[in-house]
Amino acid sequence: MNFRIVSRGIGLAVILLVTACRGEHQQVYLDLEDESVMDRVFPEDQLREDVEYLFARLHELHPDLNARLPEQERLALLTSLLAGIDRPMNRREFHRLIGVATEKFRDGHAGVFYPYPEFDRFTENGGQVFPMTVSATAAGLFVKNDYSSTGALPAGVRLLDVNGIPVPEILATMARYTRGESQVLREQIAASHFSTLLWHFYDFHTDFRVGYEIDGMVRSAQITGISHEAFNRKVKEIEESGGVNLAYRSLGHKVGYLDVSYFGGDKGDFKRAIKQAVDTAQEEETRAIVVDIRRNPGGSTDNVETLLARLAPKECGLVSEVMEKLNDKSASGLFSKGKPGDLVPAGGSVTVYPESESRRFPGKVYLLIGPYTYSAGIVMATAVQDCGVGTLVGEETAGFANQTGQIYFFNLPHTQLRAFAPTRALLRPSGDRKWHGVVPDHVFAPSAEQLRSGRDAVIEFTKDLALTAHSTRVQDRDQAPDGSQE
Repeated sequence: MNFRIVSRGIGLAVILLVTACRGEHQQVYLDLEDESVMDRVFPEDQLREDVEYLFARLHELHPDLNARLPEQERLALLTSLLAGIDRPMNRREFHRLIGVATEKFRDGHAGVFYPYPEFDRFTENGGQVFPMTVSATAAGLFVKNDYSSTGALPAGVRLLDVNGIPVPEILATMARYTRGESQVLREQIAASHFSTLLWHFYDFHTDFRVGYEIDGMVRSAQITGISHEAFNRKVKEIEESGGVNLAYRSLGHKVGYLDVSYFGGDKGDFKRAIKQAVDTAQEEETRAIVVDIRRNPGGSTDNVETLLARLAPKECGLVSEVMEKLNDKSASGLFSKGKPGDLVPAGGSVTVYPESESRRFPGKVYLLIGPYTYSAGIVMATAVQDCGVGTLVGEETAGFANQTGQIYFFNLPHTQLRAFAPTRALLRPSGDRKWHGVVPDHVFAPSAEQLRSGRDAVIEFTKDLALTAHSTRVQDRDQAPDGSQE
């Protein structure tokens, strides 16, 4: 789980995570002071104390926990977890009990990590992991890259089962322990850690029997695992060879299409790619541009600012308000704004200023969003909608429009499992305080028949919107009493 956000200046990335000093509470992963805890079996009373500590700490830190998990539901969850402690447990067993709280908190920045030191020990001792990266969609779990020695499964193959267990069951189990506001997001995040979580929840390693579907045929293959070091190295090689996560093309009829699949990557490369796309659109006299972030999981908000500055006709604040719940760290020192538990303004508003007219796209902007749009993608969506930059089309995001940040990490006192909670709430530019997804101006969900056809009905619908809007403007211009032009 990677919480690190690349930042510059006083961008929104700073508000989300970075603070002046970096103590243990700001370190995502922390080495165990006593590695013997990995082999220890903890008595029931200590396990109950750890559960109670987690809930107490979340209540102390989270700026708006009741909006995510109301108090009565939280009490019911706490009671259920305590009742589930019916025997002594080691850390891995205990996580399978307490870890379900991560799902229930409904916040991508709150929960309990799986016991990563045990996984590290397994891999350092030569353990081999599932050798594929995968992606989850509504249609199933699909292979992105097969790093095994045989490389038997090509990209795009749908996985059906692993070692006899159906993939939907595996993914549902993983999602129960994964952070995120919705099931869709939790399954996405679980898929990104599929190799690791297969070991943690199923003890699958070394050899894997995989059932899959290709060209309408169901087949199976025996796959040999690889070392975790080799797995990470291959993932990094793919990421570094992937170039900029951005592509521009014309849809015809003076409508352009810009696919932005990720706001991460090198900021210089991203800036150059955006410039090239806008320059091309201007040269082709494009009247409307469709920007697609439906499957954008986030990245750096610096890249959001770069894109927004090329599209926005006026300045735009990315957030309207940042509130911080003070804790034992932030309430200490000479410049403290209050005492622990106080909810105070954190400042740090971020305004994006448009590029000069010659460097900016002058036409209509349509932004495609969907359930998989998240994090920095949501920041982009709320800015475009609330600042009047363009029109949102597609489906409601599964992640909330208002987000949390400034994550505080801590260990449970006995088992030393690592947990985390946000301390800041960030309100969207409009100031709407409701906790729900970003709702598009034009809701359009493709039908099952449209999905099967292989056509992108959302792009087609949006292109029609753009052409209709242009036709209407031309008609209004021609019918103006004084014959004036737009």
